[in-house]
Amino acid sequence: MPSTFSIGRRRAIFFVAACGYLLSQFYRSFLTVIADDLMRDLAIGPKEFGELGSAWFFAFSLSQFPVGVALDRLGPRRTIGGMMLSAVVGALLFASASSHPVAVTGMALVGVGCAPLLMGTLYFFAKTEEPARFASLGSVFLACGLIGSLVAATPLALLVDAVGWRSAIRIVAAVTALVALLNFAIFRDPPSEAAPAGGSLFGDILDLLRLPAFWPILVMSFAISGPVFTERSLWIGPFFGEVYGLDLIARGNAVLALALAMTGSAILAGPIAGWINNTKWVVLTGNLMCGLAFLALGLWPGLPLAGSLVLICIAGLFGVTYAVLIAHGRLFMPGHVIGRGITFINFVSIGGTGVVQIFSGHAVEGMKKAGLPAAETYANLHLAFAVLLLVSVAIYAFAPSRPR
Repeated sequence: MPSTFSIGRRRAIFFVAACGYLLSQFYRSFLTVIADDLMRDLAIGPKEFGELGSAWFFAFSLSQFPVGVALDRLGPRRTIGGMMLSAVVGALLFASASSHPVAVTGMALVGVGCAPLLMGTLYFFAKTEEPARFASLGSVFLACGLIGSLVAATPLALLVDAVGWRSAIRIVAAVTALVALLNFAIFRDPPSEAAPAGGSLFGDILDLLRLPAFWPILVMSFAISGPVFTERSLWIGPFFGEVYGLDLIARGNAVLALALAMTGSAILAGPIAGWINNTKWVVLTGNLMCGLAFLALGLWPGLPLAGSLVLICIAGLFGVTYAVLIAHGRLFMPGHVIGRGITFINFVSIGGTGVVQIFSGHAVEGMKKAGLPAAETYANLHLAFAVLLLVSVAIYAFAPSRPR
């Protein structure tokens, strides 16, 4: 499948798409840094704080259905550039929020705006690159986007310390508007592929669901991002603040360490999958190690600060194999349904993360109201993350490596 675009055009598309995905990763990660200020200004607790994070993920997840249709019908240029405007509106609304419902609405609008950024680019790769390069390109792109997680760590903490969290988010909204305009100007749509006669909007997805081999992939997709991204976006800041007494900048540094580990995971996962020619085993091994790291955090709540930080970074270093899982699922998809197929996997994954976020908020608040100390509260949370991952890994082990 040789590309129909010049190397210069492909690089320009990659760059502007990576800028958009960087913003997506920022928006799903920044709450943990401003947790104390946000909960104080909005007069909310851990339950409502978890709902803020889950609003982004649920809106993002539900948007995957129209995104998949739009990619197959309209192409990525209009889909990405148009929907990003929702993120601009949502970020400005969130920055001005004086109540929890308004903040939830803002986060949901941001989730809608971010929904096509990864899938639109993976769709472009799937249509213009050889299948053997898909996992590697996807992992490199994911790693570029995870720079947004780095920005939403110590740099954000410094910016918030200087101008306040509301002004900081308004600055990010202005950058989002600029990137949306760049997507309109630079992105190009790949050639479309006609569906075979007799197809329907959701019929092709149902055909995928009829494949027994596809179900273990969907189970893994539900769990693959929930624990590590929920830790990164919500709880690593409160964990190190409440259990170890770290201040804002020190918590930002801990967030930065996890974000660096996750970026390393994204960089390495795709090339390793290409080297061993097996996407499944990269996903299986990575999530097994991530689950074991969370298990250790859950079983040993009295660890010194350095021990907990190392284990969380191990979880991050092995826990970002999502692009490789997409590449695994891509092997089972016919060309005309790629847009809807990969966005359906993304719907399951992001929806799973939203479920983990909202339940984690309720669980943390419930344990605090029950009088559990902070160390035991977060140990139980990490133990739940471990169980989710390890059970999903056991089911995913039954998936075939490739279609027969």
